[in-house]
Amino acid sequence: MLLSLLLSAWLFCFPDSSKTLAEVEVHVLEQNRTRLSSPDAFSILQSKEVHAIQNTSFSSALNAQSGVRLEERSPGSYRIAIRGSSLRAPFGVRNVKVYWNQIPFTDAGNNTYLAILEPDMMDQIILTKGPTGGLYGAGTGGSILFNGPQGPNKIEHQEIGNTLGGYKQSWDIQQSGHRVYASFWQQPGARDWSAMKKQIISHEYHKNFGINGSIQLTSYYADVAYQTPGGLTLAQFKANPFQARPAAGAFLSSATQQATFHLKSFGIGIYIANSWNGNWGYNLANSVQVNKVVNPTIRNYEIRQEPNVSSRGVVHYKKDKTAIDIGYEFQIGQFDSQTFGNRKGIKDTLQVTQNTNIQSGNIFGQWDYQINANWNSTVSLSANGYWTQYIGNELNLTPRFALVRKLGNHQRIIAKIASGYSPPSIAELRPSAGTINTNLKSEKGWNKEITWRGKYAFFDWDLTAYQFDLDETIVIRRAADGSDYFVNAGKTKQQGIEMTYTVQLGQHLSLRNSESIQNFRFGDYVSGTKNYSGNRLTGTSPYQHASLLQWQIHPRLLWNSQFLFTDFLYLNDVNTAVLPSSRVWNSKISYQRKHWELWLTVENMTNELYVSGPDLNATGNRFYNASPGRYFQAGLKIILN
Repeated sequence: MLLSLLLSAWLFCFPDSSKTLAEVEVHVLEQNRTRLSSPDAFSILQSKEVHAIQNTSFSSALNAQSGVRLEERSPGSYRIAIRGSSLRAPFGVRNVKVYWNQIPFTDAGNNTYLAILEPDMMDQIILTKGPTGGLYGAGTGGSILFNGPQGPNKIEHQEIGNTLGGYKQSWDIQQSGHRVYASFWQQPGARDWSAMKKQIISHEYHKNFGINGSIQLTSYYADVAYQTPGGLTLAQFKANPFQARPAAGAFLSSATQQATFHLKSFGIGIYIANSWNGNWGYNLANSVQVNKVVNPTIRNYEIRQEPNVSSRGVVHYKKDKTAIDIGYEFQIGQFDSQTFGNRKGIKDTLQVTQNTNIQSGNIFGQWDYQINANWNSTVSLSANGYWTQYIGNELNLTPRFALVRKLGNHQRIIAKIASGYSPPSIAELRPSAGTINTNLKSEKGWNKEITWRGKYAFFDWDLTAYQFDLDETIVIRRAADGSDYFVNAGKTKQQGIEMTYTVQLGQHLSLRNSESIQNFRFGDYVSGTKNYSGNRLTGTSPYQHASLLQWQIHPRLLWNSQFLFTDFLYLNDVNTAVLPSSRVWNSKISYQRKHWELWLTVENMTNELYVSGPDLNATGNRFYNASPGRYFQAGLKIILN
């Protein structure tokens, strides 16, 4: 990081006549932005970064971004944290809003089934970091915007296999604005009882109309099932890190209980964007999503039905130095759950039935004003509402203010302050412990940050320092029988520095590095007679590093090499159990002709024994879920244009 800062300071002296590379402009936070001009911290991953290493998981691409950590407990079981811990997610994705083709993919209960999506489906991923003042709904973590391709007509067929026994086949057909994607992906898993099977078919349709209008339809059906092997104690992990959780006391093993998460999901949505004239425009997104979950666990057997409806609309006005956006987002969902006993994978006696309706929504406004040639300001405010029968109606205001100072043509200094608000999800209000927690409160806090960005022909950087003070932080706890429940942990202080920089080492050779320094601590957390104040926030590493070297050896031959380092982290709130640091090397070499492409990937080249997704605050200290050792993956893509 010190070297990058010195290089940045050196480049600060370069005159504005220096050559620059063309910047990608994306639609994020209701404005068309480049990374250099944005008042917010966000990362843009184009197709070459999304598929740089893996074609079957987002983990290598997302973990290469500063401030981002995607954890995979077993194939298909994801957690994600942006500038924070994954304490709120024993499984699944929470407190991070996800959109697909500008349509809300996160449901009304604040859950996101990321396992549905495939990297092949996406041509671009945009990550925003920290609270956004409510423009992407209630949340303190950030947001992820997945966008599919809108390219020329083509047909692609792909075959992938790996030495773990995994096999994937996919078809991608794009014709006359239509796109049909279908894939089958089966993975035995490195651990016992960690197999995964996924089938998905999606249809996207894009059409322009009028002068500036466009319409996009997105629909899908997915059938995902993955076995959940369960966490191990340290002794079990040392004895055999790839075993499934064995029987203990009154509880049978995960394999005996047939512990599996099975999801069937259907969704359909429409996104329309248009402008009335040179000053006025609008976009509108409406969608329906229906999820059915069947989840036998070691403890019980749960069946859930989760239909959701989402609507989002924004009106835009732009003239001279002013841009105004006024909009809303509304979601409503019915969450019905039945919990049975589990008799070796067969549902037994009904234990409890829990049905509830959730409604969430916000109204927001944003004003961008160009003060003069060198100063730009952004002000936004949202009014957020969240209703459940458990906690009634909850209202909150979240403002956001940013100033951008232009330093010549190649650099910017940005100062921003934003409020964040995140209500408890349905899985937190109604956890596996089976008791409704009507006392659980929403997280609220303020984020302050300052950013220095620059972009030149052979070097660009993004350096951000932030502090996020959060009240009523939601954390996971474990009951004596291993079931989870959630409590508010008082205050946390999350201080961080993020640095991303890219060096063009030659015409066909580039190096991208990302650094994250995180000092996340409990500020005021007392539980019974235990005082955790001052402890490090559970599940967060003080330092993360990622490097990606991309070398175009020959016009048809490309080599990508990636290194991921994650420093130690604490596995419980008392900070007595520590997960050691890990170092993971990945490499991919691909050869491409006009109508076909062949590649070979080796992951975890040094055969590091590490844990990507630990179980936090686990009962009986069952923290450990081993990630795969060294394995190889080969793929063939046939392209018909």
